[in-house]
Amino acid sequence: MPAIDLHLHTTASDGAFSPADLVRMAFEAGLDCIAITDHDSTDGVTIAQEAGQGLGVRVIAGIEFNTMWHDQSVHILGYFVDTEHPELQEVIARQRDGRLYRAQKMIEKLAELDMPLEWEEILAGADGGAVGRPHIAKAMLAQGYVSAANEAFDIFLGHGKPAYVEQPKLTPSDAVMLLHRAGAAAGLAHPYNVEGADQVDLDSLVPELAAAGLDAIEAHYTGYGAEQRADILSMAARFDLIPTGGSDFHGGGILPQAELGAIHVPVESLQSLEATIEQRALA
Repeated sequence: MPAIDLHLHTTASDGAFSPADLVRMAFEAGLDCIAITDHDSTDGVTIAQEAGQGLGVRVIAGIEFNTMWHDQSVHILGYFVDTEHPELQEVIARQRDGRLYRAQKMIEKLAELDMPLEWEEILAGADGGAVGRPHIAKAMLAQGYVSAANEAFDIFLGHGKPAYVEQPKLTPSDAVMLLHRAGAAAGLAHPYNVEGADQVDLDSLVPELAAAGLDAIEAHYTGYGAEQRADILSMAARFDLIPTGGSDFHGGGILPQAELGAIHVPVESLQSLEATIEQRALA
C-alpha cells in the first residue's frame, strides 16, 4: 500500500525545510504521496511538485487556514487546492498581513518581558515566507532567551501565555466555503488540541462545519491514541466525513514528536478525497 502523509509544512510558512528538501526527505522516509499544507500560503506547492516529479513522490497542493471560532483557534485544511484561484490568493494576502501585525505585537510583548528581538532578524528567518511564531521562537533561541524552540511556545508564545497575540482570522465555516470555491476539499485539522489550549467543543463545532460543507476530519495524527482515533472515526461516520490524517511535520522543534512516515493514512482516505473533488466538479 502507498505511504501517505497529508499534512506537512515547509519554509513557505513555519516549517524548517524548503519545499524541495521536504520532498527529498519524504522520499527518503518512504512516502509515496504527500500534501504540502503550509499555513495561509501556497507558495511552496509548485517547487515541491517539481521536486516530486523528479523523485516519484506525488505532491498534492494543500493549505492550512488558521481560523477563529468563539475565541478559539480552529485549523482548516484544504486538499487539491487551485493555487491560482484569485479569491483564495486575496484571502491569503490578508491573512499574511494579519500574521505580520501579530508577530510585531508579540515582539512588543517580549520586549516588555525584557527579551528584545530585532524585527529584521524575524523577517530574515522567515526568508520570504509567511511570518509565524516558530520564527520568533528561533530568534529567541538564538538570543539565549530559551534553551529550545518548544520551550518558547510552552512558556511565552503558546495560547494564553504572556507574549501570545491572537491573529485576526477567518471563521472555520468561511474557510470551508472558500476552499470549495477554490476547487478543494476541506478538512478539520487535529480536532483534539495539540497546543495545550482549552479543547474545542467538537459536539458543537463539527455539526456546524458539516452544515457548511466540511468534507474531512483528521483521525490519524501525531500523538493521537487509540481512543482519540476511535472518537474521531465515530464522528466521521456520524457526519459522513472522510477520515484523513498526517504527521503535521514542521521540523526545527515545532511539534517535535512528529516524524515523516510515522503516520499511516489509509489509501481509501486519499481516494475518497479525489472522488469528492470529482463529484463537486461535475455538479
